[in-house]
Amino acid sequence: MLYKSLLTLSLAATVSLASSVRRDIHKGFGDVDTLVFFGDSYTDEGRLGYMQGNNGDLPPDNFVPSPGTIDSTASGGRAWARIAADMTGYSMYNYAVSGAVCSNDLTPRWLDGINGNFPAVKEYEVPQFKKEHTMTRYKGAGNLNPDKTIFAIWIGTNDLGSGALLTDEHLPGVALPDYTDCVAEQIQTLYNYGARKFVVLNVVPLQRAPHYTHNGPNHYWPDRDSFLGGNTTAISQKMGTHVRSANQIFKYQLPALADSLNGAKVAQVDAYSIFQDIYAHPENYLDAPYNTTGWASHCDTWAACQSWTNTVEPNPDAYLWWDELHPSVKTSTAVAKEFVKALRKESTFATYYF
Repeated sequence: MLYKSLLTLSLAATVSLASSVRRDIHKGFGDVDTLVFFGDSYTDEGRLGYMQGNNGDLPPDNFVPSPGTIDSTASGGRAWARIAADMTGYSMYNYAVSGAVCSNDLTPRWLDGINGNFPAVKEYEVPQFKKEHTMTRYKGAGNLNPDKTIFAIWIGTNDLGSGALLTDEHLPGVALPDYTDCVAEQIQTLYNYGARKFVVLNVVPLQRAPHYTHNGPNHYWPDRDSFLGGNTTAISQKMGTHVRSANQIFKYQLPALADSLNGAKVAQVDAYSIFQDIYAHPENYLDAPYNTTGWASHCDTWAACQSWTNTVEPNPDAYLWWDELHPSVKTSTAVAKEFVKALRKESTFATYYF
């Protein structure tokens, strides 16, 4: 009788768990099996590295980036996109390119190493995705089911920063709202192509990145001292104004965009607040002794950094920043966790427009 009771309870628990899983599948973004990423060095897993090693040639179609090693990402390990894919077990396609902006029609950025501008989301990443995939609910080579595919866009670090909007190195007439409009345009383009599920990550508090808070030039910004007289406080404050303004525009632009996309689901992951929470509560994210102001990977020149003759601190997992501009693996993991929770509509760092 006891055995029968335990068996009955076990079966009941199994049925309950299965029902819970089925309900969870339809929670948030619903049934998902594929992630598609667009972005810059925060997300890239080797596309720019391929170009630098091949005389500026674009990667071949269906290029498979590295799963995340110190010489293929800007985080010192796995990028947040790879971490999210590993957490979920979903297939992933990563079109991000280090140095990218949303559009080279707004803020083109030249790189001698590829003898051209960094490929942008609008001109390269989205078209490359469309070249490689069709959106259909029917199975077939190169096909993705729009009902089961999440499209994630995280772009802005280069658009807003040095060498672009911050330092007025943009095309004539371009202003900050053009950047946010460009992000919205990419969502519209993907929607027109068949995509229906989108996650946008907003801009992190770049004003707190060592790139903008520490005195003197670095390998990403050799002529830093020529901008605002090298006044670190003024540089950081101006960067903060750009970031907060862009994020405020997103706050009102994204829900309006979502309302116009019939049948679409759109969410925004508040990367800005995730970073701010790491600053406020590093014990919840980093290894001790926590370091939220310095950075783990040091190299003095662009050539040294590119050849990986850099010095890494003994405990990089204690750092919010891997180098002067890029988040560490620990920080990337925090972003990935909230992204995955957002897919289930469970992240408190996300806003859902559906």
